[in-house]
Amino acid sequence: MKKYNIVFIFLLIVIACNKRKLTEDEEHLNMYFNEKHHTDLSKLDNYFIVVISGNCGSCTEKTIKFLKQLGDKKNNKFSDYKKIVIIPSNNAEVLDSMKNTNIQFIVDEGFELEKYGVNFQRNAFFEFKKSELFYKDWLYLDNVDTISKKYGFILK
Repeated sequence: MKKYNIVFIFLLIVIACNKRKLTEDEEHLNMYFNEKHHTDLSKLDNYFIVVISGNCGSCTEKTIKFLKQLGDKKNNKFSDYKKIVIIPSNNAEVLDSMKNTNIQFIVDEGFELEKYGVNFQRNAFFEFKKSELFYKDWLYLDNVDTISKKYGFILK
């Protein structure tokens, strides 16, 4: 009987150690969504989150084109993904160019993200598959082209 207890305890330890630890960015995003938007990101399956930094010039024409393509209602490639863009209030005029997309926009009034430790100097792009971080990169300058190509979009 003791042998089975030891094996059982060992298995519990192995399972606990193999559980993926969230990155600091994920923890802060989760906390922000839980507290401000009553959304548990771990209950979503596949989703993209884009955090626009709010620095002057962060919403380039390329970034807007990429987001329009990602959120195009006619594009079935990512139809099973929830798409969320968090944009600071000082860049909210960008929303006018994003009408008719299937992107959920959250305007960060009062820079609430910073209060939750989410403070990026560049636009951040996250892809989650099965509620786990699958891909992360900066959506900034030439990276917009790289990310766009990775997801099958061409910026003209």
